[in-house]
Amino acid sequence: MYVLVGGGGHARSVIEAAGDTMFGGYVAPGESAEPPGVPYLGTDGQLLSGEIDSKAAVHITVGIDHGCHLDIRRKVIDQFAAFPAVTVIAGHAVVSRHSHVGEGSAVMNGAIVNRATVGRHCVINTGAIVEHDCRLGDNVFVAPGAILCGEVTVGDNAFIGAGAVIRNGVSICAGASVAMGSVVIRNITKPGLYAGNPARYVPVSYTHLTLPTNREV
Repeated sequence: MYVLVGGGGHARSVIEAAGDTMFGGYVAPGESAEPPGVPYLGTDGQLLSGEIDSKAAVHITVGIDHGCHLDIRRKVIDQFAAFPAVTVIAGHAVVSRHSHVGEGSAVMNGAIVNRATVGRHCVINTGAIVEHDCRLGDNVFVAPGAILCGEVTVGDNAFIGAGAVIRNGVSICAGASVAMGSVVIRNITKPGLYAGNPARYVPVSYTHLTLPTNREV
């Protein structure tokens, strides 16, 4: 059985992309107030213990937290590392035959991946464009409408905000977050938040993150 891990807004978007019959249900710390359209199966712990389905394959739908970084999502991915990962390519996405999309990733409706390499557990969200010869690491989240021009490299656990534009040939390091609408014209070599046109480092103090009781963030 294919199971969604998470029951929030991104889970609903994944169901729209994958179709109503691909996933048998979802797990979360509690039943979602706005269910994603498939049955609630139980908690993460019940799936991890094999109580729900010892042969389940999973797709992680936990999104970004409020600091526009991916610590919580990465922790959930690590928890389910022993499970087979389900890849979702939406029916209205365009993925070239020369592209590689890693296990557990999602390419949403209207997105374009053109002769690029996308790592494991990435999200190429609605209407985003990943152009030729781009290389994305694992757990990279490209938000709706973002544009990665040719030969962009993005490290693991990086976030590219909605409508951001990354100039061709730019490298973005692991753990960096690019704010929505920003324009990146130079390499980013230090993790943290970058915003503006051109994008500049924004000092932000993040508090230590733990897994919340309800992950609908």
